[in-house]
Amino acid sequence: MTTIMYTGGTGRMGRVIREGLAGRYERVVLYARSGEGVTLHPGEEVVVGDLSDLDALTAAAEGVDVIVHLGGVADEASYDEVRAVNIDGTYHVYEAARRAGVGRVVYASSNHVVGFHPASTVLDESAPLRPDTYYGVSKAFGEALGSLYFDKWGVESVLLRIGTFREAPEDRRQLGLWLSWRDGVELVRCAIDATGIGCQVVYGCSANSAKWWNGEAGWRAIGYRPQDDAADHAQHVDHDAPAPLYHGGAFTAPAYEGGIW
Repeated sequence: MTTIMYTGGTGRMGRVIREGLAGRYERVVLYARSGEGVTLHPGEEVVVGDLSDLDALTAAAEGVDVIVHLGGVADEASYDEVRAVNIDGTYHVYEAARRAGVGRVVYASSNHVVGFHPASTVLDESAPLRPDTYYGVSKAFGEALGSLYFDKWGVESVLLRIGTFREAPEDRRQLGLWLSWRDGVELVRCAIDATGIGCQVVYGCSANSAKWWNGEAGWRAIGYRPQDDAADHAQHVDHDAPAPLYHGGAFTAPAYEGGIW
């Protein structure tokens, strides 16, 4: 029996993933700031706590095999806010995993760790980190933390560089970075179920014809085979809008302070 714990399982992405994987795992712990208004799927339970509370996280992680860490600030914000939740909070998740004997963390990283690469450059897992925001910096920190915790303490990580997780792509940039709901569920399932991973970067996108990422190596490592293509929705996208200059799109603008995600 595999026991899963979600952080951020009641958020925008978490709700879709949980619904798609409902019933697959016999025990699922939702570590959430509040249990009010949460609709539970079979096998799910809520543990109320905050990412700032290492002791509570450690207690919740007892008996857990895989933590799916989706929680955190999901857009640009002040450095202090990003640090408190995405940097300190992610450290607490990894340290709780180590203390509780959790075997793997599936970490929701982001395309914004490589946001300042030119949009014309197809990236693979070896691309240097070029974060576009404090948010992107926090996700790069999480990837580095995953590497440390595997090399030093043997906690495996699948580091998912999520593109844009939407029901359908909404602009020209998303034609290259879109991750469909169906493929997102499969991506997380593969990240949970794959064996012998170590610490692996995996690009989180669908099988898009407009190819911004060459993620084949990471996809093979976890057995992920995306099915959807943003090009099937291209007729609904404004092609007269300016093409993005960088992978991070509007996040790279000097004045960007959040609001798009």
